[in-house]
Parts: sequence; structure tokens; C-alpha cells
Amino acid sequence: MQDPQDADGTVLVTGLTGLIGSAVARRLVARGDAVIGMDRQRASEPPCDVALQEIGDAHRLHEVMQRHRIRAIVHAGGASGPMVWPESPSRVVALNVGGLVDVLEAARIHQVRRVVWFSSILAYGPQPTEAPVDEDTILRPTTVYGATKAAGEALLHAYAAEHGVDGVALRVASCYGPGRTTDCFVRLLVENALAGRPTRVPDPAARNRQHIHVDDVTDAVIAAMDAPTLPTRVYNIASGTLASSEEVAAEVARAIPGVRLEQDFSGSNWNTFQTGPLVIARARRDLGFEPRVGLAEGALSYRRWILNERNAP
Repeated sequence: MQDPQDADGTVLVTGLTGLIGSAVARRLVARGDAVIGMDRQRASEPPCDVALQEIGDAHRLHEVMQRHRIRAIVHAGGASGPMVWPESPSRVVALNVGGLVDVLEAARIHQVRRVVWFSSILAYGPQPTEAPVDEDTILRPTTVYGATKAAGEALLHAYAAEHGVDGVALRVASCYGPGRTTDCFVRLLVENALAGRPTRVPDPAARNRQHIHVDDVTDAVIAAMDAPTLPTRVYNIASGTLASSEEVAAEVARAIPGVRLEQDFSGSNWNTFQTGPLVIARARRDLGFEPRVGLAEGALSYRRWILNERNAP
């Protein structure tokens, strides 16, 4: 791994107001990197300087690339899941695929050393069994969002082979933690416990949930960005386990009093996947990746964030 203090140039982090983008930017700033964030709006307390940009404005992207001497890009901008703009699939494609093409083109033209981009567990689509799923598993997405991730991976491979753009895709399981505002089962458990409500799920015993804390994802991003070379372009980033709603709730209840499940066939199916546990052996081997935040600890971080948000002026 390179010494971040010896790194020449600036790291561009897109999607700065999102869960992963903001966490990565904070970590980079804390270790001394020069960072420029990019998003369509400015956060109230951004961790770094911000360049406002709408995804699709390639001219603005090139302007920022040239002005700040970008050495690496962490591209976290775009639609963050199938719950975002479900009524506008063409918008999801334009943001996720078109936005990635703009980043890869900018990296090609400005000779960026590394691009780190986020694929998803949903690129795999439903798998026929609960057998472990490694990076060689055939992708069969059944959502437009998942299809944009499979398409993005193909583009990343092609830009590397044809134009020498050094990009890596992280297939991330359901990422949770402080800052996530879209649908999330772990946050729902915490919020319902704080309100004295049960959390309703169709089948508490079904083993179909895979969660990873944003701090663990950030570890993987930094390692993927810093590695001098990488032998493959795609890595699973997950806990490596498959859990039921009951098992997730039991872990969260270790830290958060009042967590209760009730069976309700109309209840939430958020963060469920018909896919076996993601194998993380390659990430362990090449990135030194090891999940370190358990669900109990992660739920506590969520609780602190929720209460801080409620008490904010």
C-alpha cells in the first residue's frame, strides 16, 4: 500500500452527500489526503471542499479534473438502490451508466491512476440456491438498478482492456450506518425500538439478509484506492454471512433495548436477497479486507446518529 502522505494530487469523491461518499471523504481528510467532493448539492457541514455538479455535466467534471490535478476517483454518485426513482428507470440508467462513462472518460483523458466504483449485490440477481457466491458467478440482475451495475462492470473492464483505465468495482452488500436515509432494515429496527413499535416482516426465519457497515466499506475503498496493483477488477464487499430477520434482530437487540419482530405478510422486505452469502476471500487476499463492525456495534452507531439528527437545531 502507498503512503498517503507521499501521494501526489487530489482524490475526487463523487456523491459526497451520500452514505459511502461522505464516509470515504471524511476518512481521506482525516489521514491527510487532499480531497475534493462533488455532488449536485452542498452538505451542511462537508468534510472537504465541494464542486457542485449534476451527473451528466461532463464539462464541469473535466474542469474539476484539470483544476485539482486528480490522481484517483472514488465514484459514489448516482442512484443508490432500486428504491430510488423506481418510477423512472431511464433516469437510473442515465445516472448510473452515463455517469460512470463520464468518469471513465475523464480518467482516460486526464490519466488518473485509479478509479474505485460501486457495483452491488443486486448485480447477481436471484441465485438458484443459498450456496456461497463468488465474483465468478454469472450475473443475472432482475432490476434495472442491478442491470446498471452489471453494465457498469462491463464498461469498467472494457475501458481497462482498451484504454488502460485502471478501475475496480466493489460489489457491496446492503450498506448501513450513520448517514443512510433510504430504506434500511437495521435502521428500521432501531427506529421502531426507540418508538416502542415492533418491526413487521413477512418471514422472520428466512435467511435472506446481508449487511455491511459503512466503516467496513470505507476500509475496502481506501485499500482498493491505495493498492499499487490489483489482480482482478471486481471484489465482493460483505460480511460473508447470510442471516435471517430473526438473527439480525437478535444481534441488534444486544445493543438496543426494545427490538421486537412480528410476522406480517405485508411487512418490509427491505435489504433481502435471493442470493447466497457473498464470498470475500479475494478482498481478504488482495485488499486485506476484514469486516470489523458487528451488527450490535453498528446499530449503536445508528442510534447515536438518529438521536443527534432529532436533536439538531
